[in-house]
Amino acid sequence: MTGSGGEPGGQERPYILYGVEASPYTVKLRAALRYRRLPYRWVCRSVRMYEPLAHVRPQLMPVLRFPDGELRTDSTPILEELEERHGPGRSLLPERPRDRFLARLIEDMADEWLTKCLFFYRFNAPEDGEFAARWVMDDAREDLPAEEHAASVVPFVERQVGRMALVGCTPDAAPLLEASYLRVLDALETTVANGRFLFGTRPSVADLALFGQLKTLGTDPTPMAVMRARAPRTDAWVRRADDLSGVEGEWEEPGPAVAALAEMAREIYWPFLKANAAGDVDVMLAGHRFRQPHFRYQAKCYDRLAKLHAALAPGAREGIGLE
Repeated sequence: MTGSGGEPGGQERPYILYGVEASPYTVKLRAALRYRRLPYRWVCRSVRMYEPLAHVRPQLMPVLRFPDGELRTDSTPILEELEERHGPGRSLLPERPRDRFLARLIEDMADEWLTKCLFFYRFNAPEDGEFAARWVMDDAREDLPAEEHAASVVPFVERQVGRMALVGCTPDAAPLLEASYLRVLDALETTVANGRFLFGTRPSVADLALFGQLKTLGTDPTPMAVMRARAPRTDAWVRRADDLSGVEGEWEEPGPAVAALAEMAREIYWPFLKANAAGDVDVMLAGHRFRQPHFRYQAKCYDRLAKLHAALAPGAREGIGLE
């Protein structure tokens, strides 16, 4: 969808989304703009955009230019801002407080935990790393001649492999991360048939966050094969979720997928966040040891979710099980 802001007819300027297809947060935010039917322009953040966006801090993807010209990063607060600006008509937040909290919890787990599964699969096997490097470099540096493009693959993979321990993607964590991916696939496979989403027949922030990670996992060779073999309906759902602008639906009682993902959050994600909030992480999660250095952003995630959880009425908190 495009817009013609400040242009004929006095229409408001469109949003401008800068990002790349290989970024799960970029496609998450683009799917939200599409579902909300907001006028926007999509600009691949290639080398041509390095200088115009060099001043943006932090240097993350995606970057969203608001109609007033302000540039912002970080998909979660951007989605919250869109809720405030554009009202409840095509909101991505369920109406009931308990469901709204669970949607935000699952969104955060997708953004901060499922992305570890993505990073692990992406750089654990040479064929996945080479595929990812070529994809990223094609988006970022389409100006490179073929020989330079090919020569950039190995250094890119080596840099990313060197970061794996920093985000906990170690050999010791492999069984936990592989099992986490399968749990997400199994949870969604029970729900996504026949136009269903986690909280009814319309998407939430949780659905779009899961979509963002799964779109990339469903493209990289190894996790793509896992998804297509284990969760073929989810594989099809991911392709549909890229553009939900035509969806008209209702909020309904959450089904078994939400229960399964909430259980995963209780067993894995919340204990991880609590451990990280206290410092370097060395914790047993679902029977597996997980270690990573303290990550400041994820400490902020814990603080945000803990405050949202505490703000729930006692009846709404019952059964969520976060301690």
